[in-house]
Amino acid sequence: MLSIKVLCVVPLENMRLLVFFENNTTKIFDVKPIMSDYPEFKVLQNPDIFNLVKVEPGGYGISWNEDLDCSEGELYENGEDIPVTLEDFKSFSRFTVTNTSEASDMLNCSRQNIDVLISRGKLQPFKVYPRDKLFFKSDIIARNETKRNYTTTQK
Repeated sequence: MLSIKVLCVVPLENMRLLVFFENNTTKIFDVKPIMSDYPEFKVLQNPDIFNLVKVEPGGYGISWNEDLDCSEGELYENGEDIPVTLEDFKSFSRFTVTNTSEASDMLNCSRQNIDVLISRGKLQPFKVYPRDKLFFKSDIIARNETKRNYTTTQK
């Protein structure tokens, strides 16, 4: 069998992986069946460890650490095809995800105001970095609508 290299892997809920291959194939790979054959994979039930998954150099598989890995052949043969390419996923991300600076522009407020909205539970980032946060644009738009409706009713 020809080796079809892995380009990108994304951990999903319920111990599944979204795997993008170099031939524009995308598959969902369920890790749970591996655990019954290989007990050392049970450690992946810990989401913090499961989310450490990365593509091996050269795209010849994926790994979580030096002891836990899965070949590109296993992923390709046992993954379930889904009709999404890596470019589709990148496009989805570009149009649905925003960072703190873009969110503050969209809401016409400062980055500090974004932090205040988060601390008050009015806005929820889905990913937090030391100097930035990621949000779904739909949450920012909804927050903007709430702000606009509040301003309109106060007049």
